[in-house]
This record gives sequence, structure tokens and C-alpha cells, in this order.
Amino acid sequence: EIRNDKDGNLSSTIGRKSFATEKLLENFKYFIDSVKKEKPDTIKGEFIRSAFITSTMGISHKVGVK
Repeated sequence: EIRNDKDGNLSSTIGRKSFATEKLLENFKYFIDSVKKEKPDTIKGEFIRSAFITSTMGISHKVGVK
């Protein structure tokens, strides 16, 4: 499930605390790939400008998406 707000921010759950690191990375890559596939042909330039990962009540950390 991918949620968005009025400013164009997307959010989704990619795993739980009990998930292995490899599974979390796999889910993150799948999320980014699925968003990139939905890019309309009319949009030029960068479609994903930045990505952050966070726990439910924790601080967020910027991650690379390229």
C-alpha cells in the first residue's frame, strides 16, 4: 500500500523490526522500482528527488535512490 499527500510525498511500510536486513533492502528496492515504473511519459527530469527511511516514531535518515 502506497499513500500520498497533497504535496506529492509518498509513504509505505517496507517491513517490520523482525525482518532481516536483506528482506528490508529487497522491499525498499521494489518500492522504488514500482514508483519509477509509474512515471508518466510527460514528466521530464528527476521523478524521485529524495528518499528517507524511518521507524514509526524515530528520526528519519536520507537514503540514495540512484
